[in-house]
Amino acid sequence: MPLSERNQPDRESQTPYIEFYRRLSEPRFSIQIKKGTAEKDHAKNVTYEDVLNSIGFGKAQYLMLFTCGLLFMMVICETMGMSIITIASKCDFKTSSLEMSVMSAAAFIGILVSSYLWGYLCDIYGRKPILMYTTLIGNAVSLASIFVPNFWLFVFLRFVVGIFIAGASSTTYAYLGEFVTLRHRPVVINFTSMFVALAMTYVPAIAWLVLSMEWSLDISDTFAFRPWRLLTVFNILPGFIAILIMIKLPDSPRILMTNRKQDEAFEATNWIAKFNTGKSLADFNIYEIYDENPTENDKLLQTSKSFVQIMKHLWIDTKPLFRKPHLLNFVTCCVVMCGVFFVNSGMGLWYPTIQNRLGSVEGDNMMTICQVIDASMEQQNTNSTENVCDDTITRKSYIDSITFGLVYLGAYFVLGSIINPLGRKRTIILLLIVSAICGVILHWIKEPIAIVASFIMFVMLPGLCVSILSGAVVDLVPTSLRGKAVCICLMLGRSGSVIGSNIIGILLESYCSMTFGVFYGLVLVCAGLTLILPI
Repeated sequence: MPLSERNQPDRESQTPYIEFYRRLSEPRFSIQIKKGTAEKDHAKNVTYEDVLNSIGFGKAQYLMLFTCGLLFMMVICETMGMSIITIASKCDFKTSSLEMSVMSAAAFIGILVSSYLWGYLCDIYGRKPILMYTTLIGNAVSLASIFVPNFWLFVFLRFVVGIFIAGASSTTYAYLGEFVTLRHRPVVINFTSMFVALAMTYVPAIAWLVLSMEWSLDISDTFAFRPWRLLTVFNILPGFIAILIMIKLPDSPRILMTNRKQDEAFEATNWIAKFNTGKSLADFNIYEIYDENPTENDKLLQTSKSFVQIMKHLWIDTKPLFRKPHLLNFVTCCVVMCGVFFVNSGMGLWYPTIQNRLGSVEGDNMMTICQVIDASMEQQNTNSTENVCDDTITRKSYIDSITFGLVYLGAYFVLGSIINPLGRKRTIILLLIVSAICGVILHWIKEPIAIVASFIMFVMLPGLCVSILSGAVVDLVPTSLRGKAVCICLMLGRSGSVIGSNIIGILLESYCSMTFGVFYGLVLVCAGLTLILPI
């Protein structure tokens, strides 16, 4: 069935960006239509949304969906892909568990500190330039990092990579959303989000292929180039392909009109028309595009040349979120968002490592997950005494990680079928309670398959709450604050990824049961906080 004919989801299941784009699609952008040169004085105005409806949903939108999906895939590969690299590189860098957590969190910290800024710079300079240059620079730095023999320099470069891939993380939805009509955005953005699940499958599958090779190229006495370094090349590959496609794509007509680039905006819209229908805008009697009523924010971004001025304005615009009547609901949403990222990404970064330990312990005795981790530590200490470093990733770990990605992909389809009848609040609470139960029973179950199934559910279900909770943020604040609210909420959420990953690095080996208790306890706290949200 064509995408344009799919049933549209209920408003409550829409992603956080839809209401933000609703503001952008208000009838500010007008297209002047002429019946012919002899009737120039009888032109009428229609909205940009009407022009997109006239052109129809077609090849241009599918190409945009694919390109933006590749950008999201690159972000996930560059962040979650470190969960594999930290294991495979530990003998080269001689890393401890704490250092492994620092390596995993470096890119997240870079995204955390820069994504809000990229979101505003794309309003000044356009969506496409920010997406292309940040992705290109991020990929170049990532490629350079594979030749670095020093651990802390490698971590610093991963931090820099995070700073630049934040451009794709924070801007892609805006770019994609401005090429489709309002009624198509929920479906398009939902399909784009599925590239995240594809990335979760792609990373372990490629790692299994690459790390199965056993070779080493000695570049110096202290630096050997081993297969794990090639993983970075495959992780940036989706971003590189996206850049090549974007060379031929136009910038968003909306942002071009906002920035008073009327001719470029017309050509961008004309490109959509030709790509979809084979006809130019002239064939639709459309000849001119202009912005009839720019907002005050648009005017500021057009006239402010001072970085300080822009930052001051952003702070003034953001302060209402932390005042009544929005303070309680917004802060609650941010705390819950931080909690779900804490479990989903914080524990998710350690998922391959923990599964690798489950598959590396020798013996036929059935044990709980913490007993396995303790046994693996004893085995590791024995190897350390014998000066043996083991950075092998087991076959079971690869299979379990691929399974995780596939289950994640299937969960998106299941979520779409339950959110409408249950509503957002009940769905979030249900997902978090089931996640916590799965975390609790990990203390006692000893069957390997049951451990894997419970662990996957424990980590995955909070991740499904991210888009639902972001949609709630959209409804809890006024239109003028929605974009900023979602951006801040997701930024604070990513801080949970950093905190969670480092807590595991510090506590897991010495206090395994307590570590899992902290995580599922926080999940229950988030479920309780969701009860007070009017969603």
